[in-house]
Amino acid sequence: MKLVIGSLVIFSIVILFLFALFPADISVTRLVHINRPRTEVRKKIVDLREWNSWNFLYEFGSNKSISYAKGTIDSSHIHEVYVEIDLLKATSDSVLTIWRHDGKFFNGNFILNGVGEQTTLVWILQFHIKWYPWEKLASMFYDKQLGPMMEKSLINLRNELEAGR
Repeated sequence: MKLVIGSLVIFSIVILFLFALFPADISVTRLVHINRPRTEVRKKIVDLREWNSWNFLYEFGSNKSISYAKGTIDSSHIHEVYVEIDLLKATSDSVLTIWRHDGKFFNGNFILNGVGEQTTLVWILQFHIKWYPWEKLASMFYDKQLGPMMEKSLINLRNELEAGR
């Protein structure tokens, strides 16, 4: 019995040590080139009411019925059943949001670069992972889970903006 308990304790310590080697901060990044001026792209991102037309992450897991905060449509706050998104800061070359999903917080940052009619949009989702082994293990799959939806969203945004000429 002592051998079993001792083995479990040592095994648990080894597991904790191995998962401690995983990073505590994870980011998933995608970018797209859009043939529209930076001001047009920024305008589409800053108004969160526009997100339901292009952002698949916003739609992911939702029941498609939007209930906005305080009964008003607010361009800087979305409160849905599954996700809550707040616009924290918008400058001429970046838009910073904070997301809440399943009791977890993470940042969404859009960086806009471009000259004239060409804009490069970089979308970064940043997560801070707790030390729990199951959370560290789950974080290994964030890029595979979120990346394709981020790509589809950015392509959808590009197509929407370029078609609106």
